Amino acid sequence: MALLADPDRYIEVLQTDRCPLCFLLHDYVHEHLKSLLEESVTDPITREALFQSRGFCNRHAWLGVKQGKHLGMGVIYQSLLEKGLRELSAGPKFWNRTKVKSCPLCESEKKRDLSQIQQFAFSWNLSEKLREAFINRGMLCLIHLEKVMKQKLNPSHRKNLYETGKKALERLLKDLNEFLEKQDYHRSHEVSGKEQDAWIRAVRAISGERE
Repeated sequence: MALLADPDRYIEVLQTDRCPLCFLLHDYVHEHLKSLLEESVTDPITREALFQSRGFCNRHAWLGVKQGKHLGMGVIYQSLLEKGLRELSAGPKFWNRTKVKSCPLCESEKKRDLSQIQQFAFSWNLSEKLREAFINRGMLCLIHLEKVMKQKLNPSHRKNLYETGKKALERLLKDLNEFLEKQDYHRSHEVSGKEQDAWIRAVRAISGERE
């Protein structure tokens, strides 16, 4: 895979409380599913992949429902239900089927995630602008920080990423500790500040973006 340096893509979405890789992956999955349900439900290759996986995984199936793609989801699951009933009618053969394959959207998501991790590391190596912007307003979730650190990085840039990424997570932990301390009745009278949503930001930093 050819690596392309596109630091502006990451700089545009940097926030002090949000991992840019999680955000871009989340956006990709939503747009990919939307496109599939609007344009590819009758595509033979797409349908076969969904037949082999018995539809989307639970998470992506309900994301399709959440998007309100009634027609696309209806067409896909009508075919799946018909196929399932035919196989059920086949008797013992149904129970000896080959192993069900992974959700095609999950597979696409994994490939995209790896690609973004590699692209971010490449951009980090080459772009001082990205490194400086990250110091001021960036953070990576714990999982993506660890994965980017494993990529090929200039030693000094690896150290810089480690230090700035660690500081961003330490600031989050400080806010979270402040939030928890203020739950004590001795401090319940104090006005909440930026720490009031720290618990949500901590979930995002560990578990990724919400659906």
